[in-house]
Amino acid sequence: MDWPARLLTSAVRCLPAERRDWGAAMLAELAHLQQPFARRRFALGCARVALFPPRLRPFMIGGTMNVYVRKLRGVTGISLIWAPLWAVLFGLLVSILQFFLPPNTEPTLPEMMWIIAQVGFVSGSIFGSLFAWAENGKAIRDLSLGRAALWGALAAAVFPIVTGRANQLFWTCPFGAIVAVTLIALARQAARRAVNQPQRNFFFACAFLPVRDTVSPTQESAT
Repeated sequence: MDWPARLLTSAVRCLPAERRDWGAAMLAELAHLQQPFARRRFALGCARVALFPPRLRPFMIGGTMNVYVRKLRGVTGISLIWAPLWAVLFGLLVSILQFFLPPNTEPTLPEMMWIIAQVGFVSGSIFGSLFAWAENGKAIRDLSLGRAALWGALAAAVFPIVTGRANQLFWTCPFGAIVAVTLIALARQAARRAVNQPQRNFFFACAFLPVRDTVSPTQESAT
């Protein structure tokens, strides 16, 4: 017996009982190889896998993403939704106030909206984290809009308080409550539509998927 066969045979003997079939298949495959270089390379590769089996990636279990990775994806999705919605709401608020206040050209409205979008992203991250903790495991159809408004207002209060801008709570908290209720309402509507109409459109999917990953990450993607 040549040394590639000896090496692979010795490695197969070290395998646990549930992997012996794989070892026998590799030995059979080696027997069909004729080129010395190919035999050596194949035997070394199989021996490495037999003695040092690859571990499952920590974020992969049975071919599906780990629950924590799904939750992180959901929180990130919620943050990306909150950012533009906050910017739009702020733009509408400033446009209305301009009818009653003296005009102010510095900073410009687009610059302010960009800043508020960043605040919305941070607040959305806090909301997603709170929502994932408080509403964990609940079906989307059972989510409460009142509780969503509460978590949204609390999340929107964190950034002004931490940065010493508590005087801005009068508008950040309503923004958080409005955006949170809107997002959860759309996700609930998408979940209800899925019962009789499995094909969700892009608009409802944008709200449904992040919320699903945040509160019910073990649900199948097809739900």
